[in-house]
Amino acid sequence: MKAKRYITHLLCLVTLTGLVMTGCAPVISKKALKEVDQSVRFEELLENPDAYEGKIVLLGGEIIKTENLPDKTVIIVLQRSLGYNQKPDSEGESKGRFIVSTPGFLDPAIYRPRREITVAGSVMGKEVRPLGELGYAYPIIEKRELYIWPPEGAPATTPRFHIGIGIGKTF
Repeated sequence: MKAKRYITHLLCLVTLTGLVMTGCAPVISKKALKEVDQSVRFEELLENPDAYEGKIVLLGGEIIKTENLPDKTVIIVLQRSLGYNQKPDSEGESKGRFIVSTPGFLDPAIYRPRREITVAGSVMGKEVRPLGELGYAYPIIEKRELYIWPPEGAPATTPRFHIGIGIGKTF
């Protein structure tokens, strides 16, 4: 009887540990993160994108616009620093803008303005586009991995677990 209880408790502990660890997992794969050049700061990349061509970077921010072209999709992003789990800090100050280039079609209804994304990709140089009356040099990042964050206030897509003692109610 003691052995059965011990095994049951051990199984619960292992399951709970697995669930907790999964909830803390980064959104970009470990393989891609190993390739990221952590020494590249966004301010430096923005100043001279050509100097970092071919480097793998990890960036995030808020979508400004999504454009579908015949062979690719281009996403213009307002950069934000990355925080917990590589999520862009929506309260943080932006250092500028960048472009994410990805092959194929991405639905602009999903990749719409104000959605937050995190991207790991190769620096491919720059593209100068008009921004108001000025020409703005956007660093171009060719996507390796891309994660779009659920909208704020969206229902959770993962089960919610509560641990405690006593009677309670959850909505």
